[in-house]
Amino acid sequence: MSPPSDRAARRRAEILAAAQRVFLAKGFHEAGIADIAAELGIGHGTFYRYFKNKRDIAEAVLEQVLGRLAEAGLSEDPEASETLDEYRAQVRRILTRLVAVSAAHPNLLGFFQQQGLVIDAQRLRRFHDEFAAFTARFLVNGIDKGFLHPELDVEPTSEALVAMTFEGLTRAMTSRDPEVAVRWMEAGMRLMFDGIRR
Repeated sequence: MSPPSDRAARRRAEILAAAQRVFLAKGFHEAGIADIAAELGIGHGTFYRYFKNKRDIAEAVLEQVLGRLAEAGLSEDPEASETLDEYRAQVRRILTRLVAVSAAHPNLLGFFQQQGLVIDAQRLRRFHDEFAAFTARFLVNGIDKGFLHPELDVEPTSEALVAMTFEGLTRAMTSRDPEVAVRWMEAGMRLMFDGIRR
């Protein structure tokens, strides 16, 4: 028999997963504790052993979603690449991990896009800023090493790349066709490194 702490951690994870599905299906404002409890077939009392209220669980779900995306997208060293091939490989690894985590957790991006702003707009903004700052470090390395245009305006470019990345991921995952994700990734790589000029 597993220890009580393991059972508690499993139950908490089950509640978080159910809450993510319920918030995505009904929206944060329309969903209630009863909906989450019903999704799992548990009583309200069980829910309240793990979370104080609906806001508490919504913030925990959002933090879990952002944590998974950050783990997938922010694990490379932005200054590590010394050659253009290494630089491209790093970008490909980041995109591949983001696609993989999104595929492994199909509701993740829907929740991120649809409910993140409703639950905690400031937290979501900080998350985007974190990704943009990380991307800016990649761009600066690319400029310093001569891979990218020397006059690139780093701040808005990094923000545009982050917006494009998450919107592209969302569209790719919505299709449920793995080929769409591959095409999106290749198009993003081409746009970043080669532009669209003839």
